[in-house]
Amino acid sequence: PGLIEGAHEGAGIGDRFLGHVERCAAIVHLVDGTQENIADAYRTVRTELEAYGGELADKREIVCLNKIDALDENTVKSRLKDLSRAAGQPARAISGVAGLGVQALLRDLMAIKKNAAPAAQDIEEDAGADDGWTP
Repeated sequence: PGLIEGAHEGAGIGDRFLGHVERCAAIVHLVDGTQENIADAYRTVRTELEAYGGELADKREIVCLNKIDALDENTVKSRLKDLSRAAGQPARAISGVAGLGVQALLRDLMAIKKNAAPAAQDIEEDAGADDGWTP
């Protein structure tokens, strides 16, 4: 799912989705590489994470430029550079459709998960949290 402006106030599936993100060890931030201004798209979501609170903005984040299969090589390089600059960290180039970069991303996510065991208190608080929720 994607976050839209105003998500922290309930726009779209906003605050319900963000509530689920609180329980995640990391955030994979996929930015549609076919957009003209990917830096603004990245900043919009970061603003929503910060406005929601709950330490979401402090979670480990993997930033990915997605849909690179729809872009030429020079555009990928340029947008990847712009996204990395906006994120303050190296961004990855991936394509969910073509599978480019996906295996490496999944390996890194598994490594994060293995190193982020939930506290017993978190497990108890999460019991039943998904009851009645559907995407």
